[in-house]
Amino acid sequence: MTKPVLKYEIIEEPGLIVRYLKGQIDLNSLFSMMLESAEEKRYRNDFQVLYDIREAEFVVRKNSIEDFLAKVRGNSDILVRKRVAFLTMNPNQVVFSSLLNRFAVTGIFSLETCSTLPAALSFLNVDSSFYQEVESVLIALKEADH
Repeated sequence: MTKPVLKYEIIEEPGLIVRYLKGQIDLNSLFSMMLESAEEKRYRNDFQVLYDIREAEFVVRKNSIEDFLAKVRGNSDILVRKRVAFLTMNPNQVVFSSLLNRFAVTGIFSLETCSTLPAALSFLNVDSSFYQEVESVLIALKEADH
């Protein structure tokens, strides 16, 4: 069992929050990371969000997803119309992001599950000129774990 790792970086231009998750992730830890990033000075609630969950495993039940989304709905710093992309690699991750999408409030978040970084950035309307920077941030977040 891999210990959970939840890290993030805010890239002010193009207005993107990059969140990296690894290991077994519970939704309370995920919500805590969301709140922590929302407290940063560089944070803006209209920034798009990229989750790299390719090395994460979610152990959740349907009611815990509903509880998680209720917490998100109750936080005005997080609850803003935005695009959220999940970068995935296996069925567990796809199921998790699909369940979030299914239970999310329509019109508040636009969620997309992607298997490549270019597809995720395209969905988030991040110009391709930022690809290298975002990829470097992801690498740095992963390396900081070791």
